[in-house]
Amino acid sequence: MMSFSTKNYLLFSFAILLITLGVYFWKFEKSRHTSREVVFIAIICALAVVGRIIFAAIPSVKPELFILIMGAIVTGPETGFLMGTIIALTSNMYFGQGVWTPWQMFALGVIGLISGICFQKRPRTWILTIWGLVSGFLMGWIMDIYYIIGFVDPITVKSILTSIAASFYFDFVHGLFTAVLLLLVGKRWIQIFNNYKVKYNLFDKKS
Repeated sequence: MMSFSTKNYLLFSFAILLITLGVYFWKFEKSRHTSREVVFIAIICALAVVGRIIFAAIPSVKPELFILIMGAIVTGPETGFLMGTIIALTSNMYFGQGVWTPWQMFALGVIGLISGICFQKRPRTWILTIWGLVSGFLMGWIMDIYYIIGFVDPITVKSILTSIAASFYFDFVHGLFTAVLLLLVGKRWIQIFNNYKVKYNLFDKKS
């Protein structure tokens, strides 16, 4: 397992990543987004990246999930997935790239995808708040898979539970911070993003 991690894991991870992103970008190109829509996507990603960097000194207290969820609700699931991957890749230019980057891209992409699928019809605040908490754990669990596959030897039920338990505090803080933001200002951000969307006639066709 460790031999696989050190010799082949990076290549394997990026191969999966390129396939996943390749499918999306093909669909993104086919959907013919306008330049204003691309700018809107870039703004949301930039806000999330800046937010993650500003809070870098405080472990797990990061607003990128909150901003990603808001953006995905307004733009749709596929664009939500794209924004998640861009946020992870771009912010890691500051935090450092590595074999973990594709997993972070996938984790944030999945959260954006689920947010876009489940919450496009005026979600209730309490449901959004619960999803914020769950999203912190979801990202943590995906990153736990990366850690277990790459660095845990042997892989047993005990070692898996130990790895998950070790990250529980950080996942909880990440999810709790996201949930609090969604509870306090989530509806307001959705309204702001939707106003911009309506004003410039963006994403008429769900992406």
